[in-house]
Amino acid sequence: MTNLDGRQRGIVPDERANLIGRLLPFIAHRRLEAGDRLPSERELAERFGVGRGAVREALAVLETLRLIERRPNSGIYLRPAEKQGSIEAIVLQAELGIPLTEAEVREVVELRRILEMQGVRLAAERRQAADIARLDGILEATDRAIAAGENPADHDAAFHLALVEATGNHVFLRVVNAFYLMSRNRRRAFFADGTRAPLSQSQHRAMRDAVAAGDAERAEAAMGGHLRGVESYWIELLERRARGD
Repeated sequence: MTNLDGRQRGIVPDERANLIGRLLPFIAHRRLEAGDRLPSERELAERFGVGRGAVREALAVLETLRLIERRPNSGIYLRPAEKQGSIEAIVLQAELGIPLTEAEVREVVELRRILEMQGVRLAAERRQAADIARLDGILEATDRAIAAGENPADHDAAFHLALVEATGNHVFLRVVNAFYLMSRNRRRAFFADGTRAPLSQSQHRAMRDAVAAGDAERAEAAMGGHLRGVESYWIELLERRARGD
């Protein structure tokens, strides 16, 4: 889901994603819940005007993501996604433009803090010269993007993923990458007006310096301050939406 330089890609091909992007709202509109039976492949193919093979491929993706299950001689059923669904299922939902619920956004924000606070400590303890060089390269590219008036959201993701990569734990990197895939559009919105990028860049440099110095306490403090500003933005946004502002 990501290259080592932080570039990201989607989790399903565009054609299949298009059909899945129609299936998921259909399920939501029907108010189907965990344990409910979905229409058959033939019924879904007729409804969406596609071949059964296309439906079968789309359902295979949803099955892999643990959103549905096939029961022999019975049919296709929804699984309890909040308990059994994969984190990639949330990524797919975000990629298809299906908004997360308020509860999901709050939980994702909380998860980010848990992961990245620990991650930056491990990065300070385990970083290698190549990791610091990677961070420096991303910071320089971000400076150029800001100077050119570009949205630095992708550079922001690359920096945070490079910090996690410096832990040397590639399973950890894959988990955190899923978070950055699901939050891609929100990050672009966060940086859209151009006012937040300079402060974010300054905070990134503080994290880089602490990690380079091997100072886990300072690195964690810098990350904590950085995340508090981002979290307050999203919580305020959720509260405004709840009020209908």
